Amino acid sequence: MELNSYVFLSQKNLNFPSSTINHLLKTIHTVKQARAFILSSQLLSGNKKYRGLDGTRQVIEQLGYIQIDTISVVARAHHHVLFTRVPDYQKEMLQELLSQRHIFDYWAHAASYLPMKDFRYSLFYMEKIKAGEGHWRNRDKKWMKWVLDQIKSDGPKMGRDFKKDKKLAYEHAWGGHPVNQALRQLFMEGTLMVTGRKGFQKIFDLTERVLPAYVDTRLPSEKEYHKHLILRDLNANGLIQAREIGHLIAIPKNKLDQLLDELMEEKVVVEVDVKGLENNTYYALKEKLDTFETSRAKKHIKILSPFDNLIIQRKRMKDLFDFDYLLECYVTAAKRKVGYFSLPLLWGTDFVGQVDLKADRKSKVLLVKNLVWEDGIKNKELILTDLKKAMNVFQEFNGCLETEGLE
Repeated sequence: MELNSYVFLSQKNLNFPSSTINHLLKTIHTVKQARAFILSSQLLSGNKKYRGLDGTRQVIEQLGYIQIDTISVVARAHHHVLFTRVPDYQKEMLQELLSQRHIFDYWAHAASYLPMKDFRYSLFYMEKIKAGEGHWRNRDKKWMKWVLDQIKSDGPKMGRDFKKDKKLAYEHAWGGHPVNQALRQLFMEGTLMVTGRKGFQKIFDLTERVLPAYVDTRLPSEKEYHKHLILRDLNANGLIQAREIGHLIAIPKNKLDQLLDELMEEKVVVEVDVKGLENNTYYALKEKLDTFETSRAKKHIKILSPFDNLIIQRKRMKDLFDFDYLLECYVTAAKRKVGYFSLPLLWGTDFVGQVDLKADRKSKVLLVKNLVWEDGIKNKELILTDLKKAMNVFQEFNGCLETEGLE
């Protein structure tokens, strides 16, 4: 990747506020180069192969989190995201990593699996939940104590393991049975942790019985927490704008700007100008950008989950990849243009289309309900040939024996 030398910003050549003096500005000359850097950071460039359980752990640590999702039209998002990056990934690997305490089940911008090495930074959010009224509902101390006492005496439990009065469930229909509310609150506060899952059901236990003794449990300051989010997202995304950091986690703008300034003063972070983009003030880790080399690997189609870490921020995808994506399961049928559960198709550094899929697990057939190309795509026959090969692998991952509807 050819990048020009750094430009030293000063008040002589640019009208920057004093806080930006001594910052370095680096230029990426083409959008294609910027995309390549981002895809490398997201482990989607094919220049490094991750395998097996340890490879899966490394991927989660690089991405910072894997969002857990309940939709199962095809393999659930947390499995799909990992399969895209770990060719021999098996669904049992997530539970194995959870049982080995390499990852934990908690909250990023949504329910997620996170690296255990980052557990300390979740304490900041847990303490905020504990200090407030509650997570979604008010804290009911009576029910929380009862649930906690049950787990203390009986050991790990799922929500369905508790005897529940049906009348109470009806009276609390909006927020769920008081037992479920208490479990959710104790989990979000960090008093309980997920020790495993049975099917898709969480198994809760006391945090002190789940958390490894070596884990750092010092409560981070707000500044340490925000700095962690910045460095995590820069590492995972390659290039990122200030407003994209944290994704749905509010960092006050003045505090975010101050931290970015400090990291640039320390030459940890650099400001990046991407030629050809509007609103192109991006940030990157200096060392990562300095050592990046583009991959010459052959292009292969990648079938992405709608909840893939790469595309979860839709405006970012529009700005950087000129890809305007909408997950249409959240809109009425009349407004759908591609289909209920369309999956983005990535070819090299470009999004070339979307495919609407459904795994019919009863008949073991992967159904291609629609295939839509982006405008102006060349080499469609070559891409389609590669897509058919990828679909053969994807059908097996989804427990299917064949694919129908891909012509």
